Amino acid sequence: MCCRGLFALILLPSLAWADWPQWRGPQRDGVAEETPKAWPAELKRLWKVEIGEGHSSPLLVGQRVYSQARQGDQEIIRAHDLKDGSVLWTQKYKASAALDSAVGWHGQTPKSTPCLAEGRLFTLSIQGTLHAWDAQSGKMLWRQTFEKAFPKTYPIYGTATSPIVHDGRVIVWVGSKKRGALLALDVKTGKQAWSLPVDGPGYSSPVIGSFAGLPQLITQSETLLLGVNPKTGRELWRQAFTTGYDQNSVTPLLVGDTLVYSGYEKNVLAVRPVKAGTTFKLNEMWKLREHSFYMSSPVHRGGVVFGHSMTEGGTLLAVDAQTGKIRWKKAGFGEYCAMILAGEQLLVQTTEGKLKLLNAKSAEYEQLREYTIADDKTWAHPALSGTRLITKDKAHLYAWAVE
Repeated sequence: MCCRGLFALILLPSLAWADWPQWRGPQRDGVAEETPKAWPAELKRLWKVEIGEGHSSPLLVGQRVYSQARQGDQEIIRAHDLKDGSVLWTQKYKASAALDSAVGWHGQTPKSTPCLAEGRLFTLSIQGTLHAWDAQSGKMLWRQTFEKAFPKTYPIYGTATSPIVHDGRVIVWVGSKKRGALLALDVKTGKQAWSLPVDGPGYSSPVIGSFAGLPQLITQSETLLLGVNPKTGRELWRQAFTTGYDQNSVTPLLVGDTLVYSGYEKNVLAVRPVKAGTTFKLNEMWKLREHSFYMSSPVHRGGVVFGHSMTEGGTLLAVDAQTGKIRWKKAGFGEYCAMILAGEQLLVQTTEGKLKLLNAKSAEYEQLREYTIADDKTWAHPALSGTRLITKDKAHLYAWAVE
């Protein structure tokens, strides 16, 4: 990814490159920084443990795997030994949310992915309670609830947005329909640093980059795409973006000085935030009118954006990042998939517990391998670090050796 000119990705200095410490990896873009030199005909399963239900993605940091799941009426946070899956520490708390019936079998299970930074593990429960845990011991360092600020502390399908840490602060969306805010809290104390009341939270997760030399947190709320100064909480720009049932779920993708985003039954859009006096305006670069990304967040490599469209029973797309021209497409990928770029390979995890290994450099769809990486439905994003792949199905956590 480009690190010169108008755009530069803001690196998180407290994180090792090989770790997978948060939603979608080291830089929240689905890119694995350390990858296997070769992919075998079969993956070796190292262990499988039952942890409970949920779509919260596992983290892989050093020799530990961190998980968040639901058993009974409790959410359970665990640290596992990477070697054998044994539990190093456990924390649990009651969590309940009155969700819209459309959530169906997904239920009250956690959907937010934890974030590990500065020795702390930050988790958001299904009803929007924020915890800070000592990553080594599991000790609860602080806890924040938001009932006093908002009549309801989660959107109608439950909290799904994932925390992000920047410059000593953990930034989260809280609240519910039309009544919410983006908050920054001190990582050590939980004390609020700033609050930006806008509207309700969406279901996507924020990313941080820089435009025209100014760090920006890019995020989707219930009805908006926003650029925010992560230090002060000042809104820099906004773009109205509404989807059916307020389902803004796709994590925005930064590609050079361009921002790619989409939503339920909306076009795929590429815009460029440009300085206009003391503010910014968004210049549209291209638009895909016949495709939309719904819940699957895109990835980028070598001038190509890979995404999952809702059309034709779920279509995988390769799109030119400069022009929006479709290079290739492949139907039949189902309702959702999670993508990781691992060097020259694109990993595509389907909801049916399959992992497809594709050639990311090819001018056409080229599948190199297919693996079975779970025994049940897989909605949680996988984690990849070096030769270790961590996956989660409906209720189980798995570790795979890529050797």
